[in-house]
Amino acid sequence: MMVVHVLAGKLRPILVLLIWLLSLGASALWLTSARQAVLVVGGGPADSESYALTTVIADTLNTSQKRFTVQVFDTGGSAENLRLLQSGQLDLAEIQADSIVPEGIVGVAKLYPDAYHLIVQQSSSIQNFADLVGRRVAIPPASSGQNASFWFMAEHFGLSADQFLALPMSEPAANFAMVHGQVDAVFRVRSPGNKVIRKLIGDHPMRLVSIDQSEALALRQPALQPGVIPRGSYRGSPALPAADMPTAVLDRLLVTRSDMDPDVIYRFTKGMFDQRSDLRESSQLAGFLGPISGGENSVLPVHAGALRYYDREKPSFMQSNVRLVSALLYTVAILVTSLFALRAHWNRMRRIQMGGFNARLMEIAHAARHEEGYAALVEGKHKLVDILSEVVADLDRERVSQEEFEHFSFAWQAVDALVRDRLMLMGPMPHAELHAGVVR
Repeated sequence: MMVVHVLAGKLRPILVLLIWLLSLGASALWLTSARQAVLVVGGGPADSESYALTTVIADTLNTSQKRFTVQVFDTGGSAENLRLLQSGQLDLAEIQADSIVPEGIVGVAKLYPDAYHLIVQQSSSIQNFADLVGRRVAIPPASSGQNASFWFMAEHFGLSADQFLALPMSEPAANFAMVHGQVDAVFRVRSPGNKVIRKLIGDHPMRLVSIDQSEALALRQPALQPGVIPRGSYRGSPALPAADMPTAVLDRLLVTRSDMDPDVIYRFTKGMFDQRSDLRESSQLAGFLGPISGGENSVLPVHAGALRYYDREKPSFMQSNVRLVSALLYTVAILVTSLFALRAHWNRMRRIQMGGFNARLMEIAHAARHEEGYAALVEGKHKLVDILSEVVADLDRERVSQEEFEHFSFAWQAVDALVRDRLMLMGPMPHAELHAGVVR
């Protein structure tokens, strides 16, 4: 009893320490799981469609789940967003699909379609992009992806910077300058029906200029596609534009860094698409929300977390290749059955062969029990050696298994002992048989 009390006294501090460590570990796990991730999103200029949509997404996700918090900040546009993403100041950001994306930036979702817009006075003689020579053009700021789009267009149509006056300015400033005749044209990359463009061309004598050669532009920039600004996008009666107007279209994308936690991006993507109906109630553009395809023709790679969500209902290899898998299983079944049949046949042949050896042993044993002649017993002894040599040779050639050889050896030793006992009972070999050359 004394020993038990001593041991209990020594173990008590250890048990207390273990309980304390377990409690500490459980608390750490709880705090880790309870801690919210904060996702910082670059939404673009404060008066832009992208900022409005990303704000709606943030508000909806912040209300619908508690695993992370989304904060949206206004930025200068695609170029600035990409720089802030690379530096780690942003976690996600919106960009134009034709932006020059640096290494390490990957896609999360398509937000909505954008279109190239060229706006001029109703009385202007400008009929196409090449007519901008000698004109004053209000273009988006350098921090915006729209700025790069304009210079891409200028290069395609062979216009150099010294052939016209390009004036980077904000959208409100560009509208003011256009209304007061301070510029001859305004270039923007915005969703058809954009409210800022609607205010400009719906309330003043303005018109849209078609962007032709969109097929050729798409050859140089895969993110671009031939498209139209639908008839009546900016006014219903009289319709403005009066007919579907050809232009180049592209997607507005939500992107992130490739090193972002896949689980966080998965939950963010899942939250967006699960709440899509609620998003549409707050923003019409949310109806265009869609996945980025991860195929060879994708504009940029898709983040692993977003791809995990998009592939959630993709059929497995087994489901996609039912016939192939069935044929392979059928072939494997035939091969396995054939192998079992061959193995059974091989085992049967070995049993037959070992049965022959054992039968020969039994013949020698039978003869030894009934034989009275010394020479016949010696001959049986020689036959035993011959049989043993054959079995050992088959063992070396793997025609006989080790187990079969062990069983055979027991029988062989028994018969050999029987023959030796019979020889000992007969005594020394008779002189006549010795001269007859019985011994080999």
